[in-house]
Amino acid sequence: MSAAAPSRDAPPRRLLELLGRLRIVRDAQQHRALLQRLADPVAPTVLSFFNQHAFNLAWTDPAFAEDLRRSDVLLRDGVGVAACLRLLARDPGLNANGTDLIPQLLAAFGGRRAVLIGTREPYLQRAAQRLGEDYGIQVACALDGFGDAAAYLEAVARERPELVVLAMGMPRQERVAAELAQWARQAGHRLLIVNGGAIADFIAGRVARAPAWMRRARLEWLYRLGREPRRLWRRYLLGGVVFIARALRLAADPPPPAAGRAPLLEASTMKADTPALFGIDEARMTQLVQRLDASAGGGDGRIVQFVAARAGEGATALAHSYAAASAQLRRRRVLLLSDDAQGEVAGFPQVGAPAAPGLVLARLTDPQREFRDNYAALDEAAAWQALARDFDEVVVDAQAPYALAAARHASGVVVVVEAEATRAALVRKLLDELAAVDARVIGTVLNKYRSHLPHALHERL
Repeated sequence: MSAAAPSRDAPPRRLLELLGRLRIVRDAQQHRALLQRLADPVAPTVLSFFNQHAFNLAWTDPAFAEDLRRSDVLLRDGVGVAACLRLLARDPGLNANGTDLIPQLLAAFGGRRAVLIGTREPYLQRAAQRLGEDYGIQVACALDGFGDAAAYLEAVARERPELVVLAMGMPRQERVAAELAQWARQAGHRLLIVNGGAIADFIAGRVARAPAWMRRARLEWLYRLGREPRRLWRRYLLGGVVFIARALRLAADPPPPAAGRAPLLEASTMKADTPALFGIDEARMTQLVQRLDASAGGGDGRIVQFVAARAGEGATALAHSYAAASAQLRRRRVLLLSDDAQGEVAGFPQVGAPAAPGLVLARLTDPQREFRDNYAALDEAAAWQALARDFDEVVVDAQAPYALAAARHASGVVVVVEAEATRAALVRKLLDELAAVDARVIGTVLNKYRSHLPHALHERL
């Protein structure tokens, strides 16, 4: 009996994690900021879309769910997922479907090189031609979506494009995207990888868009079903019924957290007063290092920031322990920037002795400077780029009001929440503020976690 429970809870737990990773776009300003970030990626970036079909696939396919989880930007697509978020008392934001968003991205990549992978002839060449004619994109290579992943990787490595559009359908395109992103991180090549579904068929004219009034009414799925009933009836009709049942189950009976994993997202239930090698439970710090390597990439020069919605959440203790663990476990040269540290590196004031082999400590701000001077220094991209060149990893413990200035330059931001004590509204406010500066939130740690509360109840505390 006890062995069956984890199996039953695993699918809804996966879905809650994916829903927690959604980048919610709430207004036109955030939409523009997102487009700007995607059009000028500072690192290999995978863009994916989470719709009703993805929800159902992720419920039954853990590998696909993991590929989605590792996407750098995961957007909410469609009325089904919006309804599911409302059932969970979460704001669904604006609809961000690929057929509307991807053409806007293509326009931003005019004059740059791209690789198109997906669909079949003659639609593939038509789509490639339209990319050049309509968007000014230089299509370096166009491959159909039925080849071997190794051939796609070889083509992208050879052409070194700034944009890769995958139009192969779920779940294959997400698997290929994950492999391409892994290569790009190892090669140090910046690019945007878009999981575009049927976008090549739309561009080529093989699949028509619904009339504008149907799109405004969120009925494009019905239009597509009417045009391709034999292919889409199972996904939209049968899949819709299954989706509703699963979404209702998710809202009515959320699963308890997995062993060693908090219910919100990324890491574990650590007690700040547990004595261990790294100051916090050693096994769980090891797990956090592993998960951040998977989410933020294990390459050189990454910047990881720990931030909390209020004082006393344990972000400083966690940042210090994580920095020591990363330096020792991965044999990295790690710089910890914290106003609880004493040190000076490249303009960061008052240097002190390393706390552990491979770990260098420095203050984040200069107490002799005025606030605006400290803020301006933290917002200087060149300074962060220099630190990323000099160290394998930079760990940032930034408290308000400096947290947002540093967050926009981080490879990934980890939000630290004191379990049971911090209201969900405070966390949402912090996440909104991070989204406004285009920070990349890669996970949430529930710190000082003592017991499990049902998700629906915790949302209302």
